Amino acid sequence: MCVARYLSFLIVFYSSIALATTFQKATLVQIINQADSAAEVELKSKKTFMNKMGIIQTEYSFLVLENYNVNESDLELDLLKITMVGGSYEGVTSFIEGAPEFKIGEKSFLLFKKIESKIYLSNFTLGKFKIETSNGEIYYSSVVFPEDAELGKIKKEKMIELVKQKFNITLKSHETKKANKTYTHYTPVKSSSLEIAPTDYRKPAQEISEPDVSLGLSAKWIYFFLVLGLGSGIWWQLCKGARD
Repeated sequence: MCVARYLSFLIVFYSSIALATTFQKATLVQIINQADSAAEVELKSKKTFMNKMGIIQTEYSFLVLENYNVNESDLELDLLKITMVGGSYEGVTSFIEGAPEFKIGEKSFLLFKKIESKIYLSNFTLGKFKIETSNGEIYYSSVVFPEDAELGKIKKEKMIELVKQKFNITLKSHETKKANKTYTHYTPVKSSSLEIAPTDYRKPAQEISEPDVSLGLSAKWIYFFLVLGLGSGIWWQLCKGARD
């Protein structure tokens, strides 16, 4: 009887704190202001593996076609590698609902955030834009809000103008040719705290942060033992009440 009550308590408790990936609406300017750099990329390969903590992750290797403020020391022969949680490994599939999806050969425009020398997708899936062509013009479309009047169809020229202004880019550093293609790299003339607009941006509800996987797991274990201790106390009181 007491065990049944305890298990019921845990089930109700955990179901009440279940997390879902949701995104709060933000303007294009606000989304760009949250990023450190950007690039137009093409996914060349991806590799799924399980890390030492048993977490399935996928490493994506993007060919950088246009580089806006990404440090070239972070590139390997024009390839930018980003690791995200999720993927299929040895028959086991792990995923985060709402996480960005990438296909080999797919081209996209990405916004990045650099944390402790590692580059991640800025604001999770909000940092990915599909590249589309309509009437001879190139547009970027948010994969989170594809039907939004502002984010659903952004002219490339507008996006690049805002990105250059945010990162204070006024010079084109150089162009390199590989496989008969030209890849353009842009760098800022000087570090600046310039903001393209005041930002009172509230981050997306349940923004999932990739960087601190180990920290997140530690917090989860601490949380688990706290819940376990609390549950044990309630179970003890229930059993004590039943005996009394």
